[in-house]
Amino acid sequence: MGNVVDDFDRESLAQIDVIVKKVQKSLDHFRFREAVKEMMNLARLGNKYLADTEPWKVIKTDEERVKTIMHVSLQITANLSVLMEPFLPFSAVKLQTMLNLFGVNWDDLGRTDLLSEGHEINKPELLFAKIEDEAIQKQLDKLEATKSANEAAAKVVEPAKENISFDEFAKMDIRIGTILSAEKVAKTKKLLKLEVDTGLDKRTVVSGIAEYFSPDDIVGKQVNILVNLAPRKIRGIESQGMILMAEDADGKLVFIQPGQPVKPGSGVR
Repeated sequence: MGNVVDDFDRESLAQIDVIVKKVQKSLDHFRFREAVKEMMNLARLGNKYLADTEPWKVIKTDEERVKTIMHVSLQITANLSVLMEPFLPFSAVKLQTMLNLFGVNWDDLGRTDLLSEGHEINKPELLFAKIEDEAIQKQLDKLEATKSANEAAAKVVEPAKENISFDEFAKMDIRIGTILSAEKVAKTKKLLKLEVDTGLDKRTVVSGIAEYFSPDDIVGKQVNILVNLAPRKIRGIESQGMILMAEDADGKLVFIQPGQPVKPGSGVR
């Protein structure tokens, strides 16, 4: 340590013991959040000390003063490496390894000579790795997937509708069709205008699936289509049938498709 020690150095060193006692008191009363806050105040003390003393500027004119600044800073850091053990044990060990500080324990806290003059520290490195946005997004996606899976598992299946007769069911003519073209219906968010090869003909179907599928992605897909549904006009377009869809736990629509390609017009039994 250099020979230039001023009141600010002494005040900063004295604050170490003050903060240590606050952490100990908070832990004794099981106020863990408060203890963490006080522990972080020791890190803030070190940051403020360096910011106020500006050793990167002082080194140009007073090398001895900088030695004192670094000594004080390292005493704060050494105490921090012990004080953080209950909260960040792995990081505490990493910091102590960088400081080449071993054999210290909780009872040593508050001392201002944990590192003696001339003590040699090891090569410094980043204590905490920077978390990139990509890694954060990956974890958010995992959380969202878990949330969706939990919601799907908890979702109650809708009860069955009233029974119908076989003759009523037999009236529905469901065929396999192939989507030939698709485009969004102007001034709508949900509607797509589809041209479908039903095997019987090529017809227009208006379907409310635009929120889940883009037109280019569904051309060529085979679908189940109810071909004998009475035509009706939707946004001025005559829709001649209905594409049958499944709805997953999130409310997303999914195509019901044959397990392998079949000829358009094949009946669904």
